[in-house]
Amino acid sequence: MVDYFRARRRLWAAVGLLVGLILVGWDLWVAAGTYISQYAVRNDFRLAYAAATVGSTNGYSHLYDLAAQKAAIESLGQGFNPQPFISPPPLAWLVTPLLLLPFQVAIVTWTVLLLAALCWTWYLLAPPGALVKAAHLTLLLGVFPVAFGVMVGQPGAWVAAAVATAWWLMRKDHLVWAGLPLSLIILKPQMAFLVPVCLLVSGHARTFGAWLAATLVIGLVALALLGPDGVTRYRDVLALTQTPAWDITRRYSISGPLGLGPILNVAQLAVVAVALLAAWRRRREGPEIPIAAGIAASLLATPYLGFQDFLMLIVAGWLVLRAGATSWQIALMVAGYALLQLVIVVLALPILAAEVLFLLSLLFQPRTRAAAVS
Repeated sequence: MVDYFRARRRLWAAVGLLVGLILVGWDLWVAAGTYISQYAVRNDFRLAYAAATVGSTNGYSHLYDLAAQKAAIESLGQGFNPQPFISPPPLAWLVTPLLLLPFQVAIVTWTVLLLAALCWTWYLLAPPGALVKAAHLTLLLGVFPVAFGVMVGQPGAWVAAAVATAWWLMRKDHLVWAGLPLSLIILKPQMAFLVPVCLLVSGHARTFGAWLAATLVIGLVALALLGPDGVTRYRDVLALTQTPAWDITRRYSISGPLGLGPILNVAQLAVVAVALLAAWRRRREGPEIPIAAGIAASLLATPYLGFQDFLMLIVAGWLVLRAGATSWQIALMVAGYALLQLVIVVLALPILAAEVLFLLSLLFQPRTRAAAVS
């Protein structure tokens, strides 16, 4: 019987590897035909690079000066489309060292760093076993939201790596140190902003405290560099995201179908309550389920989300696998993976439904000890 289950596991891993390789090949083929020629001008890295340029040359109080951002983007060359940089200041700080490189070199370096962050996340979290790990790597890199995020230079890979590193440190009993990488959630908060709170509710107060202290330091430095004028500019830029022109950025969270208003607020509170309850039920246990619940709830509740941010669902799925996923959770994750691959076709509602079911399933997660760090 044991040999049977091992053989079946190897078979599924081989199938996963084959599917992942096909998807990676498809992504490369599509990119070669439609994207590589416009790689630089369509890459969101241009926004962070331009913002870092503005901060370095004009001062960080002008970081969210839209006219200065526009001039910095247009200075990169012909065909660069100016768009507002709305990410928190730490993303511009992270990109600042790359200003030492020509833009064309910097953008390739950034892409390599994103791939390295994804590989680090996979190395820490993917289930053990050579064939199984290989399958999960190709499935990670091949799924459309992840591949698209890398192609357009989205910083989500940094957040995924930060959460994975925090989990690894917690499993190594470095509970205070684990809070420090969690502070990198600030690079793209909508992807995991509820993770620290879920860890607190589940009894991991030291990790939460270290995250809070590090995040406060980052916030105070940002406020000091921006100054009153910079803060006002940032507030005005964020206000733009509440206009109809930005409705597309809400399509993949519950604010898409529900719109902005009291119904959305009630739904957001319900999502947060479910996540906190799932985390509370795992108090004094491993961090896998609280982190997974925090990720799922963050993606559902945020008012601003792109489909490339669904990378974090892969992270949450790996954590649930390590916690001992049930058969129907595995089936749900397989179906969810297929939906992510077809995200442009199926749009939001089926994915939102799968996310809700995934979050609800964490309420009834069996109380089994998570797999040790490999």
